[in-house]
Amino acid sequence: MRRTPLLGLLLLGCALGGGTVRGQGSADGDEIPLEKCDVLPVVRVKIDGAEMRFLLDTGATTMLNLRSFSTGRSKDVKVTSWSGTAATSAREVRLPELALGSHRLKDLRLPAIDLSPIGKACGGRVDGILGVDLLDKMGVTIDLKRHVASMGPPVEPDARAMFGQMETHMHHCAEAFERGNAKELEECFDPEIVLYTPDGEYRGRKPAVEYLQKRYMKYAPNLYYTMNLQDVKSFGDALWYSYDYEITAPQERVVGHGMSMCRKDHDGKWVVLNLHNSVKSPELEAGATKNR
Repeated sequence: MRRTPLLGLLLLGCALGGGTVRGQGSADGDEIPLEKCDVLPVVRVKIDGAEMRFLLDTGATTMLNLRSFSTGRSKDVKVTSWSGTAATSAREVRLPELALGSHRLKDLRLPAIDLSPIGKACGGRVDGILGVDLLDKMGVTIDLKRHVASMGPPVEPDARAMFGQMETHMHHCAEAFERGNAKELEECFDPEIVLYTPDGEYRGRKPAVEYLQKRYMKYAPNLYYTMNLQDVKSFGDALWYSYDYEITAPQERVVGHGMSMCRKDHDGKWVVLNLHNSVKSPELEAGATKNR
């Protein structure tokens, strides 16, 4: 039995999305034919559905051709190649999706510099360089003799480890709940959060927080929550989990079951998108107190 001050109540909802890269593909893997730009190996990738040509370079980090990706913001980034790592001024570009064969990487932020000299040197279009960082994430093995890039099965993240990270990052939200700090708690919720309770359905930050204030936060700081995690699954930067819970407050004890999904946003912050709690046995207890 894990004991966390009302943390499970606050972590009940997350949607798909976020900034951590994750590969998706067939369990058996697949093979991608290699093309050439002079002697340089090239693969065709799809960027948000559009086909592009990327050089394969295991000695470099992934980067985009500024001529192919004109949007983005300028910033100083570090670019690694066979000659070493150097700081340079580049444009940072966000890619909703990059697909190589059946493998997909979501929500990437990559540097874009002028790679046109490489294309001119090899006599073909070069839209980017697929470097060791993303090749490793997709489990790519390059076979120059057979002229193929072999794709390994995707590596699934450890869902329970992600859950632990979420708990750590959301701890201040649980403390805000206990202290009755509605303003801080509201920032822990996605603007479109949906809260499902035995008392009704509440959509949006303010209605959700107002319900929690009226139902539980009026007891602050005399609240105590116990959660027993049942199951947890990860979907990229999102988590789904189920649990049994118990809430103890003055003169009241609530026992129930909950299910949730939650996600990490582009800044690495976990936010709550929905909560769904059912009640097994609400009980009134004379003099029930917080007993840590």
